[in-house]
Amino acid sequence: MIALLVLAAAAFFLFRLLGGAPRLRAQPKAAVGSTAKIDDLTEYAHRLRVANKYTAAEKVYLQILKLDHRHVQTYSRMGTLYSIQRNYPEAIEAFQMATQLKPSGATYYNLGLAYFENRNYMKAVAALEKAVMFEPTLQRYVALAKTFKKLDNGPKMIQALEQAVQLEATPKVLWLLADAFEASRQPAKAEVVRARIALLDPQDERLKATKAPKITS
Repeated sequence: MIALLVLAAAAFFLFRLLGGAPRLRAQPKAAVGSTAKIDDLTEYAHRLRVANKYTAAEKVYLQILKLDHRHVQTYSRMGTLYSIQRNYPEAIEAFQMATQLKPSGATYYNLGLAYFENRNYMKAVAALEKAVMFEPTLQRYVALAKTFKKLDNGPKMIQALEQAVQLEATPKVLWLLADAFEASRQPAKAEVVRARIALLDPQDERLKATKAPKITS
């Protein structure tokens, strides 16, 4: 559905580029009116999404794209809408449009998550690596690490988690790193990470369970 709309929009754009409809170019007030209408439609679509009326919300988003086929936020919102419905192929298509129109850490992160859920792990890695290049965040490095885990790439998974820890050493992320070291048969490094957890949170439940004596019969 998005592809057909994009083709139609591209044809219209080419028509304008070759000199078609010159009067439209001489009417800046129309753009202002369109912006106001887009804002109203966006708010209406949001209310429909909150009410779980996804099909109706999608139709409203398509109306917005008819007004502005380069509206990045709408492509991103459509991608999120499709992801909620587990329609990952359509979500990927929408997020791809968003990244093409305005590449950013957020657009690539959303695209990476959609690829991940669709089990396209290699493409997910490519998108998530671009996301952290634009703007490294804890959340994005953890997503990248989980994707490398799906690909059985332990070293890359550890590298991503170490980057995450450098940004914010939370017990949750440290446990992911400790588990990654254990899985890669590096128990000494895993123990060092657990020591850091103990310093941050001596009452950590999992840490106490790890140190609890085993009961044998």
